[in-house]
Amino acid sequence: MTRSGPTQADRPTGPPASTAPGTTPVVEVEDLTVRVRRGSAMLTLVEGLSYRVAPARAMAIVGESGAGKSIGIRAVLGLLDPRRFEVTGTVRFDGVDVAQLPRAKRRHFVSGVASLVFQDPTRSLNPTMRVGPQIAEAMLAGSGRPDQASGEAPLGRAEARRRSVELIRDVGIAAPDERYFAYPHELSGGMRQRIVIAIALACRPKVIFCDEPTSSLDVTTQAAIMDLLDGLREAHSISNIVVTHDLALAASRAEQVLVMYGGQVVEALPARGIARTSRMPYTQALIRAVPDVGLPGRPPRPIEGSPPDPRDPPPGCAFAARCEHAEDDCGQDRPALVEVTDRHLVRCWHPRSTPPQPSTSAQPSTSAQPSTSPQSLTSSQSSTSSQSSSTTPVAEVAP
Repeated sequence: MTRSGPTQADRPTGPPASTAPGTTPVVEVEDLTVRVRRGSAMLTLVEGLSYRVAPARAMAIVGESGAGKSIGIRAVLGLLDPRRFEVTGTVRFDGVDVAQLPRAKRRHFVSGVASLVFQDPTRSLNPTMRVGPQIAEAMLAGSGRPDQASGEAPLGRAEARRRSVELIRDVGIAAPDERYFAYPHELSGGMRQRIVIAIALACRPKVIFCDEPTSSLDVTTQAAIMDLLDGLREAHSISNIVVTHDLALAASRAEQVLVMYGGQVVEALPARGIARTSRMPYTQALIRAVPDVGLPGRPPRPIEGSPPDPRDPPPGCAFAARCEHAEDDCGQDRPALVEVTDRHLVRCWHPRSTPPQPSTSAQPSTSAQPSTSPQSLTSSQSSTSSQSSSTTPVAEVAP
């Protein structure tokens, strides 16, 4: 059987390609790998994660529980305990390699560029503290840092309170002067999540990472929160990176979608028309499993089986054991991520050419403008595949 791509061993080690000329990515991740020690063994949770996002763009990271989505963004933000986790690779914010910064300066720098919105707003907020002062506290903690490019003087408490009231208004909460003094339990779930977003905005970030930001909310409130994030991106040029298990949400709100499975990106493609254009069997299985993106007139079909156990990773394609199209050679070698068309990357020995017919709800509300094709990365490793390749692209959301 002739294979359609290189093996995992062919993944390059060189620097990533640049985005459009004159554009510095707000976040750039290169070959990020996360391992955790369990007993005497080191388990790989995320492997070779690479992407870049330009200012004011939207990307979604999709996959089942355990795919490595959340652990990946925590590694990018430096939130993993180094005593438990081993993180390798390169992370740049605004072109700055955070690993090269002094440890004392690193966290302040990252918090001034990026924020994180967690899944459960109830657990994100201090129940004994009024919500307004929680916003002001985040603002005061980030103001007047020696690394601030603006050179602004540290905020006073009165100014922090005034700006906090403005943020409460900006996130769509009525009577912000009154809500400033509310306790979290006095607010609805949707209002609590809006307060969490206001806290995320307190240091004026350039990118907001959202970890399942709507999964604990009802459908109507979910739409309102995503509308808010979209509006903030357009009004303030803030990039959004949303982690979700909801492929319908990703297809309707993002410009580029990264699909993760077994700790790796298995497909990266534009969100618009994802149900028509996907070629990785796992992505197509996700499409069939979600009512909003599945085949019209047919019930959703769950994916049989379970994701791979990191304690016993398969030798070949991570999805082979669950793939209804798997062939004998799929379980032998691990495929690498290869570019099949512009901005469309697939990790599969036999990419499907006839994906399932989409429903109309698969179309997103926004789409990325065409980007320049990423430059190839040169590999210093030799091929072990019957069809070798020395280059691979990087998932990208560019202007």
